[in-house]
Amino acid sequence: TFILERKSLLELFANCFSHPDIFMSISDGSSPEERILRATKWLLTSFHAGRKGSLAKKPYNPIIGEVFNCKWNVETPNKPSSACIAPGQTGNVTFLAEQVSHHPPVSAFYAECPDKKICANYSVWTKSKFLGISVGVDMVGVGTIHLLEHGEKYHFTLPSTYGRSILTVPWSEMGGKVQVTCPQT
Repeated sequence: TFILERKSLLELFANCFSHPDIFMSISDGSSPEERILRATKWLLTSFHAGRKGSLAKKPYNPIIGEVFNCKWNVETPNKPSSACIAPGQTGNVTFLAEQVSHHPPVSAFYAECPDKKICANYSVWTKSKFLGISVGVDMVGVGTIHLLEHGEKYHFTLPSTYGRSILTVPWSEMGGKVQVTCPQT
């Protein structure tokens, strides 16, 4: 059990919103270019794993119908600082994830901030492969950020994750191609 995370994969997906202020700030962009940059910034910060230790661990596989939900109450100062990346954000971000299929293992999540008229959804299935003393996990699926006020949808993909040195001191890294697109702009 030393290689297992104490969390379900659904709870780890909530780590994508460990910076809810950045997610909320996407809709504040004054132009399509600024909004896609903010969406990309949020996506890149969502890869911050938020682990307490330095060892890579495998999350528990969720069972079909398992759900995880949480909520962030956000109130950031009006001025930028080293602790505040997206100043002036106030509101709530609600997150819900569910395991919707077992074969293939498909997880889905939805997050929203009604105050900012923004929501995001994603369905993903993980495709694992054994690579000698490493394990690769491809995240197959496309997520969408909906900016309701602007009538824009930003589609994004996630990188693959690799668990390295699984027989000694495991560590993880991300790789592969990530895309962020907006068909409307």
